[in-house]
Amino acid sequence: MDIFFEAVSLYRKRKYDECIEVCNTMLKNNGDQRLQRVWELKMRALTQRVYVDDIEADDGIDENDDLDTSRLATAPRPGTTMRTSSGLTTPGAAKVGNRPTTSAGRPLTGMARPGTMGQTRPGSSMVSRTAPRTGSRSGTARNIRLGSASIFTLHDPAGPLVDVARLNPAVFAAKKTVAHILFSYLYYHEGDVRKALELCDAATSARSNQGDWWWNMQKGRCLITLGNPRKAEQFLRAALSQCAHPDVVLLLARIYVKIDQPLAALEVCRSALDRLPGDVSLLTQQARILELVGNLPASVRMYRLVAQFDATSSEALACIAVHHFYGNQPEMALLHYRRILSMGVNSAELHCNLALCCLYGGQLDLVMPCFQRAFRLATSTEQRADIWYNCSFAALTSGDFNLARRCLRLCISCDGSHGAALNNLAVLAAKAGQRSKARSYLAAAKSALPDSPEIHHNLEHIDSAK
Repeated sequence: MDIFFEAVSLYRKRKYDECIEVCNTMLKNNGDQRLQRVWELKMRALTQRVYVDDIEADDGIDENDDLDTSRLATAPRPGTTMRTSSGLTTPGAAKVGNRPTTSAGRPLTGMARPGTMGQTRPGSSMVSRTAPRTGSRSGTARNIRLGSASIFTLHDPAGPLVDVARLNPAVFAAKKTVAHILFSYLYYHEGDVRKALELCDAATSARSNQGDWWWNMQKGRCLITLGNPRKAEQFLRAALSQCAHPDVVLLLARIYVKIDQPLAALEVCRSALDRLPGDVSLLTQQARILELVGNLPASVRMYRLVAQFDATSSEALACIAVHHFYGNQPEMALLHYRRILSMGVNSAELHCNLALCCLYGGQLDLVMPCFQRAFRLATSTEQRADIWYNCSFAALTSGDFNLARRCLRLCISCDGSHGAALNNLAVLAAKAGQRSKARSYLAAAKSALPDSPEIHHNLEHIDSAK
């Protein structure tokens, strides 16, 4: 087999490390006529090895935006903001009181998304349910810095590929194919967003790229990463007028979410769906935004529509399952979680969710086997802490308070800042008449979850019972 064809075959099989090794072997041969193509292939492989999709990254709301007009209004209209400090809800939307919320006050979703995975766990009372989320999406690559070095050097092919400091973007801007590969390399592999933005500026000024929607989209992407979403909106609007690509729409919706304009983000998705009917990525983005603003019934309806177009969408199935679970329909939640399991998803969170659905659905013989599988698949102390915390509910359901106390203590041993477990330990201690111990547990829980209403209520109850 030709060595270059072998490298291309390895790249298509996603064996990027082996592809890079073959490219290094070819680059050592200075007399090879295909050095330029080998250099491009190696740059593609280096990029794909560290590539993560930042289209769906959740940056949250920019709290330091000097042009934020919502600061002028102390009580924004319900359903027009994702800030939850006002305590307002969307008219016609279901209250989120039956579903745990994050520390930002938003309802817990079925997927752990970038920007929300680091949220503090919500506090819970003895009767609350906490189902871990099913999975997570890829995060943003804006802080990745994995490579550095020289502009197509032949003397050290196994070393760095591009010298970013000496790179002249104007030289590559006119070469359309090479420029696209180089941008991806700079943005994802090198993590040098400013140099990638310089390449976008040089490419858009070149005559051959004038009116190219791709460069406008990438320029908007760079400006979002650099924290300038309002300037990025201009270039993304221009790219959208040139080509109605789903990535452009998702980036534009991401800007409006970042500056807390969910209605504008929904309108962008709706207008794009008129031109791209049935696009799953746009429907999913609408469902996420509706969930962020607290309109859970509309969000679930949108996720059902996503499941009709794509029956293998684990995000849609997980969010529908969470809706049924907290709507006191554990049998329906179990049906959707089993569907996700049949698609090949095998994670600790999924088996923990299956155990909880079996527990509240009356299938008690399947509870402990699911928890055991969850323990075997757990890879972090936080996952083990969540599993022990949920095991305590199985013990409480059977009336074994001693077992529940041991599960909660094991949860605390895995994660000492687990506020919900500390709160439940305080409740068990108060039921046993150990009020001083309950007070100390609640003090620790309050330091972990200072905004939890359950902890404040339990503290007031213990103080009033003196």
